Amino acid sequence: MNVIGSGLIQLNRFKKCSKTFVLKNDYNFIDFNQFFDYRFEMIVCKLKKMTQQTSIKFNLYLDCVYVHVLTQEHRDISFKTVNVLAYTNSNFKNLLKKMFDKINKEESNFVTKRSGWSLYSIDALQLRINIVNPLTGSSYVILPDCIRNKKAVINIKLNLVINILKCLKKSGLNFHCIDFPTPVNQIKSFERLNNVSVNVFSLDNKNVVFPLYMNNVESKNHFDLLLINNGITSHYYYCFINDFCRLIRSQKMKHKSKLIICKRCFTVFSNIPCKFKLWGINGLKKT
Repeated sequence: MNVIGSGLIQLNRFKKCSKTFVLKNDYNFIDFNQFFDYRFEMIVCKLKKMTQQTSIKFNLYLDCVYVHVLTQEHRDISFKTVNVLAYTNSNFKNLLKKMFDKINKEESNFVTKRSGWSLYSIDALQLRINIVNPLTGSSYVILPDCIRNKKAVINIKLNLVINILKCLKKSGLNFHCIDFPTPVNQIKSFERLNNVSVNVFSLDNKNVVFPLYMNNVESKNHFDLLLINNGITSHYYYCFINDFCRLIRSQKMKHKSKLIICKRCFTVFSNIPCKFKLWGINGLKKT
């Protein structure tokens, strides 16, 4: 068991890809929101640190004790949130606030449905983190057949610099701000220095595409990259996505009609006008 800073404790886990941090209720807060505010910034900093070299999935467990006002029976109750995917430029404050709201709602439902139970104590908050993928691109990797056959990704046997220059046919870009191999957390500096925008996606163990790094606003000079590995070594490689819709389409539906897909949540919008649901570019803008 390792103490991280003041109050945040890391539990020893057998799996290297899974980490649990515990925040104990040292000041005996009896109000959920006060307890959440207690180390809010510390949790945000921990999440930012964990996503510097990898994307993660994380959730929260709030451990409490409730007492029945009539029988004086004590019962351990935990409220939890679902896993959320996060990457280096995620808005962790908003993600945490949504999780806290969800826990507050669960607690309210518990008290309403189970008459006679009252909050006795808040024991601890668990931050559970699962590492999704390491985020450093290096040597050349052959694309999986299911990705290569879509003809939506350009895979060049060159490093990130040449890949970008070849695919965008641009010169004059400044690459002095990044290392080689290039970790994803350095892409933000590259964007700022060159006035470009970059999105990075990767594949899970079933070759399903998911976002790793997303720019909030796509600039005129924008490109999407796919970070992959060969499933054997720890080496990852950047490929250029030249048709995002084609890459994602079969992941969302079987037919091959032209679609508009949100790059953040992969929500699909048809180009066919519809009275009863969002469609086209206007639908995408409202997500």
